[in-house]
Amino acid sequence: MPELEDIYGVTLLGVGTVLYLWRNKRKFDRTNAAGIERFDGYAGKLSARTADAFLWLLAVSSLMTGAIVLAIAHNSTWGWMVILPVAWVMIFGIPHSRYK
Repeated sequence: MPELEDIYGVTLLGVGTVLYLWRNKRKFDRTNAAGIERFDGYAGKLSARTADAFLWLLAVSSLMTGAIVLAIAHNSTWGWMVILPVAWVMIFGIPHSRYK
């Protein structure tokens, strides 16, 4: 039977993945056939970009927290393999692509 930490960590990883995919789907839905994002106006662009940034922040936070929870729960077996890349990202920053 899985431990509570395993269920919590996997749930956080799932939520983070869904939020990240939802952010990308929102951006895809705003893109026309030429690959240019279309907005109703400046306020629409500002609110869409703010919502996308918030979704990205929640997704990355959830993914990193889920990875850390699982790594701490399984530190004696394989947790060190997860902690090293997560610590690297937390120290040197999160690589991300810029908007066009």
